[in-house]
Amino acid sequence: PTGCYRKTFTVPDEYLDGDLFIRFDGVETAFYVWINGQMVGYAEDSKLPVEFEISRFVRAGENLLALQVMRFATGIWFEDQDYWHLSGIYRHVWLIAKPRLHIADYQIVAEPDLPGTGGHFSADVMVSRQPGYAECRVRASLFDPEGQLLGETESAVMARAQYTTREQPTAGAARIRIELGQVRLWTPETPILYTAVFTLLGGDGEAIDHESCRVGFKKIEIRHGVVLLNGKRLRVCGVNRHEHGPAGRAVDLAHMREEIRQMKRMHINAVRTCHYPDCPEWYELCDELGLLLVCECNLETHGVFGQLSHDPEYALHYLDRATRMVRTYKNHVSIYAWSLGNESGFGPNHAAMTGFIKEYDKTRLCQYESGSPGKNISDVRGDMYAPIERILEMLADPVDDRPIILVEYLYQICNSGGGLTQFRDLLERYPRFQGGFVWDWQDKSLLAKTADGQPYWAYGGDFKESFTDPEVPLFMTNNGIVLPDLTWKPVAREIQAVYAPIWLEARRDSSARGSARDPERFVLKNRSQTMSTADLQAEAVLRENGVAVIRQDVALPVLAPGETAEWVCRLPHIKKPGCSYHLEINLFLKDKPWYREDGDVFSFIQTELPAGPPAEPVPGPAEPVQETDGDRIVLRAGSMMVTLDRATGQLLGLEQNGVCLIRGAIPAFSRPPTGQDCQEGWGWYAQTHVFHELTIAVRDVQLTLSDRLAVVRFLLLAAPRAAQTIPVSLTYRFDAAGLTIESNALVPDFYEMVPRAGLCFQLDGARQQLHYFGYGPWECYPDRMACVRLGRFDSTVAREHFPFNPPSENGGHEKTRWLELADVDGRGVRISGQAPFHFDARLHDVAAYWQARHEHELAPSDTITLHIDSVHAPIGSNMAWSTVIDPREMPGGGSYFQSVRIEPLGEER
Repeated sequence: PTGCYRKTFTVPDEYLDGDLFIRFDGVETAFYVWINGQMVGYAEDSKLPVEFEISRFVRAGENLLALQVMRFATGIWFEDQDYWHLSGIYRHVWLIAKPRLHIADYQIVAEPDLPGTGGHFSADVMVSRQPGYAECRVRASLFDPEGQLLGETESAVMARAQYTTREQPTAGAARIRIELGQVRLWTPETPILYTAVFTLLGGDGEAIDHESCRVGFKKIEIRHGVVLLNGKRLRVCGVNRHEHGPAGRAVDLAHMREEIRQMKRMHINAVRTCHYPDCPEWYELCDELGLLLVCECNLETHGVFGQLSHDPEYALHYLDRATRMVRTYKNHVSIYAWSLGNESGFGPNHAAMTGFIKEYDKTRLCQYESGSPGKNISDVRGDMYAPIERILEMLADPVDDRPIILVEYLYQICNSGGGLTQFRDLLERYPRFQGGFVWDWQDKSLLAKTADGQPYWAYGGDFKESFTDPEVPLFMTNNGIVLPDLTWKPVAREIQAVYAPIWLEARRDSSARGSARDPERFVLKNRSQTMSTADLQAEAVLRENGVAVIRQDVALPVLAPGETAEWVCRLPHIKKPGCSYHLEINLFLKDKPWYREDGDVFSFIQTELPAGPPAEPVPGPAEPVQETDGDRIVLRAGSMMVTLDRATGQLLGLEQNGVCLIRGAIPAFSRPPTGQDCQEGWGWYAQTHVFHELTIAVRDVQLTLSDRLAVVRFLLLAAPRAAQTIPVSLTYRFDAAGLTIESNALVPDFYEMVPRAGLCFQLDGARQQLHYFGYGPWECYPDRMACVRLGRFDSTVAREHFPFNPPSENGGHEKTRWLELADVDGRGVRISGQAPFHFDARLHDVAAYWQARHEHELAPSDTITLHIDSVHAPIGSNMAWSTVIDPREMPGGGSYFQSVRIEPLGEER
């Protein structure tokens, strides 16, 4: 496909006296340029700005610019990233007028003199090679963040080059040096910027040209296998970011600023610009607002693996992309490392790139991951999606002591992102493990419309493309921790919790018997770059049966960055019978920064305190139970009635005064798609899809009656599709106050992975008011619990649903004590567990999630589907690829028992 562009522009007369440039910040994939019908040039590398000097092609007044943009060109072999292949002009186009003799470029070095407080500023300022350039001088003026002049000096432009540039710059350049007695350091927490102004002075001392640049003082180095930022160990709490917005490739400034705001709310301090350099405005914003960057070269040969990397004929193409990237963005303080690209294998061509970068820019790291290159190519190791075992192997390597910063980890697709707490554990335990970059930031969807004109977020295949990727899911563009509109996905809450640089941990005392814990004794850790714990305020909360009954401000120990201290917090209280107690500590920033929202918790911890004495049991009403027989078992007691199906063991209804409250109690083992099994051939799909169709057969039924209680026992055989049957015992205990259901599923060892083991119920869709005592308020799974706390929460069934694209498992809650589902008048059911259980309540059943490709394809339902699980599988990833599960947490063969009590709510109770 080819796009043709034509635009007229006006050139003032005075522009003809100097040099005129046209700059394209981004055109994909390759293009030819004409001005006034004359060929100006051709360019590739769709992710870097390119400039053409057009003085000889223009005239005063109106001019015609024409572009021919090709989607496919020779450069496409180097730009085989896994994402949308779009084309066109998607970044700004500039017309730049300069005098003939002008400042052409400059390279700044601004570093602190550690461990002191001073710093040095230097710059090589290049001028255009026009007659008289060697008589020129360059003046540099450095201003502090408040605009006060700190220093000013001049230097002559060199007429000739020497053999090296160690002592003086090359020909056509002037070297500026300014020494400062005190500088304020740039970090992601303190993005302090100075301003450098360069003035080109002619031989007569008159100013000819000016340039300015914002400058930050920062030092990156590696000592003893550890990356240091300004002399302190760097913790990379990062994310990968594709340049993508609601409109596709073109991302406006407001959207980028909002991206950074949301990142900083999550404690993200670093971004890898996967897999190419971003637009110039992104670097300006990261300098200003405080994000560290890995600036990645626009180089990925995924389709042919390392073939081009091994071939010297392509060396100049590799080198050209690296040199242009570094020269374009070299003056941005936010960049701490250059990346040689992505998924291209490695070979001598990468070594050539590293050689240039390390000589040209000695102030930053150079990194690359694909193929596990050695020290000659990459300063760090960063295997993508490395399992924990692989990370430990790298840390134990007796020869290779490079720092470890994972270029990609915690892969997101559908619903994923488990095991993140291990990330912080590794950071704490091993100095050379220094973090990584989550994959990835934002769902890269495009807006489309349904047949009736409603907008929705589209992915591969939705535009009836003639070709789509045959190997991976078509929704693989939707890998974000936020939706396209920057709405947080549930995993973002987990990232916010784990990435917090100051946090509390429960203190454990080692003893001969193992490990004891005082739930009111904590360890406070400050791993920030610059913050003190004095910047935080702490609130202690006592929860009784999940309800906050005491809130009290408490004082934290004052810790500087890197310090650790023990701390005790006690809230005296009386333990009531039948009550559980939890102590919660919430940390807040005293001064709300620009990116925070009201109510944002900086970090928190919750510990379980000793419970009160057991409550005295309350005897149930003594009302006779009656039975009617036939194909159904019908039991009556007072205003309550239970109907059971003899053929399936199913609860056909629990009624009160003729109104059905709940039905179902069907053994359930399947759940909606997750990152573990989202489509055929992906991860655990072969093991989990057999549970999508389940046939239930009754092998035996027994009924026992008394004046208080009716007990019905079913022995069931649950038969998944073409797989071994699962014996399930299902016992109903019915009295005048409610119904107890006991289930025990004996899952054979044949099943390596069981998504869930529990019961499925249905309720009338009017009973959407949800109240529960469990972990919330966000959804949670066994391997994603850092962001939630045990409490009593109010919600609705509709609000529990999250619109993953495609529709996926969502809304689960772990370790729930009880839940209530009721209508707006409070009539419904309360379900409590003999042991804590996992639950989810949705307006769609599991099959609907598997059938729908998009949110709007989930058909409206007037029925609530409720799952109560004795065990629910982890959401997956284990800090690696989405299909990885910690084998210690994976439910497979075994016995899964649960007992739940269902009682009516409302006036008739």
